[in-house]
Amino acid sequence: MKDIWKIFKELVKSWPVVQRIARYNNDQVYRQNYLGDFWHFADPALQIGVMILMFAVRGGGDKSNPHATGLAGYIAWIALGMVTYFFMQSAMQKSAKSIQSQINMLSRMKFSLSAIPMTEIVTELRRYFVMLGMAFFALLFVNVKPSIYWLQFFYYFFAMIIFLYTLSLVTSTVTVLVPDFYNAYVAVLRVSMWVSGVIIPVDSPSFPVLLSNILKINPLYYIIQGFRETLMERPIWFWHNITANMVFWGIVIILLIIGAHIHMRFRNRFMDFV
Repeated sequence: MKDIWKIFKELVKSWPVVQRIARYNNDQVYRQNYLGDFWHFADPALQIGVMILMFAVRGGGDKSNPHATGLAGYIAWIALGMVTYFFMQSAMQKSAKSIQSQINMLSRMKFSLSAIPMTEIVTELRRYFVMLGMAFFALLFVNVKPSIYWLQFFYYFFAMIIFLYTLSLVTSTVTVLVPDFYNAYVAVLRVSMWVSGVIIPVDSPSFPVLLSNILKINPLYYIIQGFRETLMERPIWFWHNITANMVFWGIVIILLIIGAHIHMRFRNRFMDFV
């Protein structure tokens, strides 16, 4: 608990600097390009468009998906899932290498190493909100109207950020200690889209029950499904699924304990490993 408390105190104290670094990162990415930020959103928008053509248009009438009605519903379902997934994938990948790539520069500043992974997560938020706006536009085609359930968005957004940060404490530390870990981690992230319910509804009646229950343990599935159950048709309050909540927050707590412990134990030696 001592390590966890220290980590959160450092994060709160470093928050203004985290925001400035994130803003700087966003400004520098495509500074030399004429179209600037357009390229920041073009890649995920193109991938989402391709996935919609490959899966939504082809399977728009597939009744095995209990969460989407017709082609328009299928498009909105996939768009919302992919926007959330692309943000998490990019944040997980960049935050895992954040300490290794930035420690030489930030070690000269009065900046807590535990806050470095958060800078990458916050950097990705601008693109996420723009892409989320596109997903909301897709929801208009499903005639989804705002409701009190939409307040639940803030719960799942908070859960997503906390999960990403606790995971990044583990992965960013292990990447410094064992460089080969990062390559394996990126490979796993490429596969995770297919097992997180982004494209395939893992809770459809035609899906094997045992495999479905195993895949639902995935925190990415919990968050993606949570956003869908909040913003789309037939919304559900998050507290109705007590088991899923306990599993997700149990995983987050375990990651936080492990991440805080190994980060505090090894961070004074990060420069030696790098």
